Amino acid sequence: MCGPTSGGISDLAAFDPADFNFTQAVDDDSTYSAIALREGATAENGAKMFGISFQEGEAERTWKQSRKGASVRYDHEVKFQANRLSKELTSWLIMMDAASSCAGVGLVIRHNSGEIFVLGERFVNAKEIPRWKVEMADSDGTSGKVFDDFNGGNIVFKGAYTREACVYTGDWSTITDLM
Repeated sequence: MCGPTSGGISDLAAFDPADFNFTQAVDDDSTYSAIALREGATAENGAKMFGISFQEGEAERTWKQSRKGASVRYDHEVKFQANRLSKELTSWLIMMDAASSCAGVGLVIRHNSGEIFVLGERFVNAKEIPRWKVEMADSDGTSGKVFDDFNGGNIVFKGAYTREACVYTGDWSTITDLM
């Protein structure tokens, strides 16, 4: 793989893993070609993608692979800065804490290079996959001390699974259509 690469995250969206089904070809276990609402899940009932606003240039996705014998583990982490301590941020944090405590949070992440990755999904080809729980954890916030200090939250989502995140081969507009 020779050529230029761009780092960073362009866009983030969160979702309830119980609400969406991802389509994967039988012969390709590294990509998803479609995302759709599961039967019974409707936007009217709150089943949708939620766009996440963050400070430009302050979002990152990382993973670390480890192995014990034949067991493989990938520790995933998504970090970003949410601007301004506010009622809106407090409400969002309460919602993410509740989701993290229950079923977990799904994330769709578009890198600045254009690739789109999915973390925390639960249903693939209409079948439930082994549990993959992504949670908001180890976040913090600050008001800053002086006028030009950062004011907001450093938000962190973490999850462990048996593989790297799958790539979504569709266009980001199909994600925004689900918002």
